[in-house]
Amino acid sequence: KKRKGTDASDDDERPQKKTDRKKHGADDGTSNIKATDPEGRKYDFDTIVVNMANVGATFSKKVLKKDKHFFDWEGVRRCVRFLKCDRKLKVIGVLNENFRGPDNNKFPQVTMPADIEKMCASVEETPRLTGKCHSSADDEMTIKCAYRRNSRFLDNDNYRDWCQQLRDEKIRIWLQKCQDLLQMRYFFDKGLGTFDVLEGNIPAWLLAKGKTDVDKRELWTAKRS
Repeated sequence: KKRKGTDASDDDERPQKKTDRKKHGADDGTSNIKATDPEGRKYDFDTIVVNMANVGATFSKKVLKKDKHFFDWEGVRRCVRFLKCDRKLKVIGVLNENFRGPDNNKFPQVTMPADIEKMCASVEETPRLTGKCHSSADDEMTIKCAYRRNSRFLDNDNYRDWCQQLRDEKIRIWLQKCQDLLQMRYFFDKGLGTFDVLEGNIPAWLLAKGKTDVDKRELWTAKRS
């Protein structure tokens, strides 16, 4: 199920200009990459698929210091705002359908707040499935939504099980070959509550060529993009 975001004004029929991330100072070395994925597809570095349950749970545990009921919409809000406003990325959310959780540590639990949905280009809802085989359906959907867009995806799960067990061979190979380049990791500062991404120290253009075993001395002088 797909929920459409309301990022653009409904009464504005003018064509939306594509954001120039380099002009806005948000380029991270990906704007000049010409490499393609194992299927020859161009990467979409302007889009990111976000596993919202993972983000909300991390915020609840690290910042709010919860020892149970790990989730809070405020963590998702800070994440999406950072990605959209600071990094100029189009955000695709992934979340279980009919999901409810506290917002700013307040009860009762609520569905996704309107301001978060408005910042997203769309929210893809994971069906609620029974059985242990589908206990991580939101992870699988995050991977597959990113694969279809050939885009970045954000989740702190290392996906070791999916790299081995994804049944669709094309998607499994894509994840194995492109994970270092496309998966973004993140953290919340426990003291400040701020959200930021962890991007590593290997330039994106090297990762796009499949080079991950790079000596630190080489990184001292390697170009950024």
